[in-house]
Amino acid sequence: MRHKPLRGLLIYTAGDAARNRWFIDELRKAAEPEGIDLRLCISEETTLPEIAEMQPELVINRSRIAEISAFCEEMLHIRVYNSACVTAVTNDKWETHRFLRAHGLPTADTELIAQRGVYPEMPLPLVAKPTDGHGGAGVEWVGDADALERILREKPLPFLLQKPMRTGWDVRIYMLGGKIYRAMLRTSAGLRSNFSLGGSAAPCQPDADMCALADAVQRVLPLDFAGIDLLRHPEGGYVIGEIEDAVGCRMLYQAGGCDPVRDCLHYIAEAEHERRA
Repeated sequence: MRHKPLRGLLIYTAGDAARNRWFIDELRKAAEPEGIDLRLCISEETTLPEIAEMQPELVINRSRIAEISAFCEEMLHIRVYNSACVTAVTNDKWETHRFLRAHGLPTADTELIAQRGVYPEMPLPLVAKPTDGHGGAGVEWVGDADALERILREKPLPFLLQKPMRTGWDVRIYMLGGKIYRAMLRTSAGLRSNFSLGGSAAPCQPDADMCALADAVQRVLPLDFAGIDLLRHPEGGYVIGEIEDAVGCRMLYQAGGCDPVRDCLHYIAEAEHERRA
């Protein structure tokens, strides 16, 4: 029987660590009763060899840096939550679109703008967003030719142009351990429904189509703890908007009825015990 705690690393960027101090403290507190000694590691301050010297037995990577996860998986042969594959795919919105389309899953029609002077083939209106944004940052409505000209001239490259879905409405499905954990309906009066940007959020019961899409994503991209954002297509049905790797939990705590930090750490502990059984 193992008596020493498992050595775990919790990896954040410096900026995200400063913004998420409460969440980090909760993760570390929840890890202790699960037999995990969870140490905070700032990605900008730690090299890969230094990570190896710490001899972690598991990693929770919320830095969105896939290279860290790949190093831990391939060189240290330890489990990373989420995996390097998940982090690489989900933190590049163009790669997410390509990956999902390659597996036959529905997404909004999307074009990558990687150089100046390239005009989209899709008709206006469109939505512009950075390839590496999260939390709704950098999303803009492109409603007319003047707006398109400005976006094509000024927006940092690369970025995406997408056919708009129903605005101000989405459902975030939280996945934990391969199963639907919670679903939250997010609404707003504007383009972006993100809770962090002032949108409202309430628990909802996902319908059969939502559940089928979440399960389909899980089959091709196994998620430990992540969020799948579903948008409503103007012609009916749903498309997958984004998959959030380092998914936020503030609206879950505000809604109440669950403790995602506790449940996530319990899942990780159970997975690690099974690996060692």
